[in-house]
Amino acid sequence: MRSIAVRILSWCNRCGGALPLNALAPRLACPACGEPNALGDEFWAAVLGDAELSSSTIFTAGRQVELEAETAPPACHACRAAIPVEAALAGADAGSLACGGCGARVPLRTPPRAFAISGFRLLVGEDEMQLPAPGGAEVVAPRAAARPVAFNCPSCGGVLRVDGSARVVTCEYCSGAAYLPDDLWHVLHPAPATRTWYLLREPGSRRWARHVAEDPATAPERLDELAHHLDGEVRAAVARHPRTPEATLRRLAATDESLAADVLDNPSLPAALWPDLAETGRSWILERIAGSPQAPPAVLRTVAARVADRLSDDFAGDEDDFGASDVDGVLEALAGNRATPSDVLAEVARLNGERVRSERGDFDEALARHPAAPPALLAQLAASADDSAREAVAAHAATPPETLEALAADAEWSVREAVAAHAGTRPETLKRLGADEDSSVRDAARANPGYPRFSLLKKLFGG
Repeated sequence: MRSIAVRILSWCNRCGGALPLNALAPRLACPACGEPNALGDEFWAAVLGDAELSSSTIFTAGRQVELEAETAPPACHACRAAIPVEAALAGADAGSLACGGCGARVPLRTPPRAFAISGFRLLVGEDEMQLPAPGGAEVVAPRAAARPVAFNCPSCGGVLRVDGSARVVTCEYCSGAAYLPDDLWHVLHPAPATRTWYLLREPGSRRWARHVAEDPATAPERLDELAHHLDGEVRAAVARHPRTPEATLRRLAATDESLAADVLDNPSLPAALWPDLAETGRSWILERIAGSPQAPPAVLRTVAARVADRLSDDFAGDEDDFGASDVDGVLEALAGNRATPSDVLAEVARLNGERVRSERGDFDEALARHPAAPPALLAQLAASADDSAREAVAAHAATPPETLEALAADAEWSVREAVAAHAGTRPETLKRLGADEDSSVRDAARANPGYPRFSLLKKLFGG
């Protein structure tokens, strides 16, 4: 059993005062201003969820946290006497044990579900004043008790008795307002202190959890349980597992957006989840959906519609969340996805606007090579400035004869060669290409089954 000693300090969301986190509590009121500070499962997973805890500064949920962590046996908070791990585990059901050195009561607690699933057996030495009260009542960290002290009024010299309940005190002699200086205020309001508490964890538990989450035979119920694991790799493996229940996948994607990509990689992703993922509107999720060959056509249409909304003149969304570069990524993913239907490809080209004829050749070529590219789009791409895009149009099975006719006069020999090899090229066009200045074009035209050979024989032998 591994024992990890931790000391954790954060700061109040409202007043910025020190907020020692001396227990794994879901919420804590600031000892200075009383403001409730939420500390949910995601917060604690970010602070204590690393495979190897170490001292660090952590920024999570808009909060800075200073963590000190080291491998050390449990010890009494009062006298620092060692607490045997075996004794702590044996006393878990009782909720505490007596320190062998001073007799002080040492709190013991089974950790919350996510920590228990992640191999943590016991929490030792937490500050009970920070633990949730029965019934879910708000825990308010106690203010330091302050005895009244004498302080002379700066206006009349009269003796004021102050207890720290207010920073400005009214003098009962002259009715003047006396502002308590910093030194006195800090005596009355000492900064709350962090204290060490301990987490007992089974060695190798994370490695075993990852193995179970990747095992093809793992039962859906077990996968649902592991979806609460603190380790991100375990949760990602659950998100990709083909036996993970739909409700579990939905919860993973909703509670941790970083797992959406793993959910999308699930080979058994339920059809009902695709629209939900597309509705998030997150550009990187949309790009992953746009490039997935498993995405249903209706969902790809939804993705294109979201891009259209982003490019509309009256777009009022978050510019930083879905910028111009994000639009490019989604459009290119749709263009390169062989599952994208022809109507969506046409919409992609429309959304790309003038860029279809720009120097963005990779995008043009991807559209031109798409097996579902409609004839109208291919005719448009025939005017691309990119040689490879025009060559792809010339080789596409759906390119209409009139477009092939126009490309037969292309300045690039490889484009003319593709036209010469195309099964839909008209005989008169092939005849002209059979006399092309480039030998590769001539050979391709004459090898085409549609080449007008009878006319050639007639010319050679008469009749």
